Amino acid sequence: MRKALVVALVLTALTVPVGAARAAGSFTFFGSGWGHGLGLSQWGAYGLSLDGWAPGQILRHFYSGTRLQRAQSPPARLRIGLVQSKLKVRLTAEVGPVDLRLGGTNGDVVATVPAGQTWIVRLVDGAYTIRDAGGRLVADGIGGPANDLFAVYGPTGARVRVPEAGHTYNRGWIEFNVYRCESDCRLRLVLSIPPEEYLYGLAEVPSSWPKPALQAQSIAARTYAFRKVETSGQHRPGCNCALYASSFDQVYAGWDKEAGPDGERWVAAVNATAGRVITHRSEMIEAFYSSSSGGYTENNENVWGGTPIAYLRGVCDPGDYTPANENAVWKTRITAEAVTKRLGLRIGRVREFRDIVRGVSGRIVTVTVVGRSGSSSISGGTLRAALGLRDDRVWINANRQVIGTIREKYDSVGCRPGLPTSRRVAVAGGARQRFEQGQIYAKDSVGAHLLTGAILDAYLKKRGPAGPLGFPTTDVLRLKDGRTRARFEHGVITCGDAGCKVTTA
Repeated sequence: MRKALVVALVLTALTVPVGAARAAGSFTFFGSGWGHGLGLSQWGAYGLSLDGWAPGQILRHFYSGTRLQRAQSPPARLRIGLVQSKLKVRLTAEVGPVDLRLGGTNGDVVATVPAGQTWIVRLVDGAYTIRDAGGRLVADGIGGPANDLFAVYGPTGARVRVPEAGHTYNRGWIEFNVYRCESDCRLRLVLSIPPEEYLYGLAEVPSSWPKPALQAQSIAARTYAFRKVETSGQHRPGCNCALYASSFDQVYAGWDKEAGPDGERWVAAVNATAGRVITHRSEMIEAFYSSSSGGYTENNENVWGGTPIAYLRGVCDPGDYTPANENAVWKTRITAEAVTKRLGLRIGRVREFRDIVRGVSGRIVTVTVVGRSGSSSISGGTLRAALGLRDDRVWINANRQVIGTIREKYDSVGCRPGLPTSRRVAVAGGARQRFEQGQIYAKDSVGAHLLTGAILDAYLKKRGPAGPLGFPTTDVLRLKDGRTRARFEHGVITCGDAGCKVTTA
């Protein structure tokens, strides 16, 4: 479920002072994360699982102020939109035969696809035409907009593969609809399936992931599905369904997920969390999630606009920076000509980006694009979609990525330093990076440590790590008497109301 809707500017967005991002021939986008960054971070859940977090802890972290409870009135079945706007579909019967019934799952059998064969259901003049594997006509001119066709395979233990949907299905039944006949009739397929069996086929994360991450995902997915039924019903325009089987809602792969690598682990996670949903003030939440937050999730109003939602607040995501996550940090270079063409703003060749407004996570909320003949303000979502970026948590022509031991320290203190304001630079045998609230210094022999406030000011007056104190060996510590102190390789700084005292070894 990784939506790419337009980001709206809101007053709560954080404006970060930055210079204009200019480029002579190209722009480099230094990014982190993949997706909209709202709610649960899937890679974040993965990393937190490795750190020993339980499913409930993970979910309460990403969905602020929520709790887990059993769904009060779950839907008996879910309608899943598999395929839309087709003129024909192919059906391959696997293991056993697949009956095609008219008018309902108990209706008359008009054709039976034998195991191992692929038949075609085609729409002709608003009715169904069925041809067998050899192209011979089996049924012609049956059904229509008011008389649906059904593929029934469960009673025989069969499975049906639908190449147009890209997957094989073993649960529920498939309903064929003829629709849009006011212009030109089209065909769509809707799967009807019990909720827990639907979850067995969700392919949102690999089944090999740690058990707590799988269970957290199953609860979030169940909550998302049930809430969608509550708010939008089971017959949404376009799909006649509750949920699309794609990233527009949730990626559903049916039997291919269950039978895939470690599929039994995913099924076990669904079973272990059966019926459990996430609630806020006793109501199911909109359990949005995305692949990777890049280290910090975002406030809902900065992603899709609207009123702030209490449980969709941006939070630090210390699990995201895991070696397995290829999208934790990334960069891409795009020529100025390509940027100009993809944005299509009619302002001439793009020359720079300026006046960037960022959300709490650092994601771009709005940015002014300056061209040779004018300028235009666009949302971060528009920028991301037009340029094909993985996320809009990007810095343009300025590397602000937080990596290595500095990233580990940053995560360990709950992202407290705020957004990065400089790149990571080498200093005196180690490294340093500046943030809105302090600086982190790192050296292999002493680790990484955060300095802030008066301690940092005093340290910088002593020329930082290049001075007599060397690198910090502790963060800033608060003493019982209210003073602050930090230790260094070659000394100590202690600060109080009377000022700071520097002691060197």
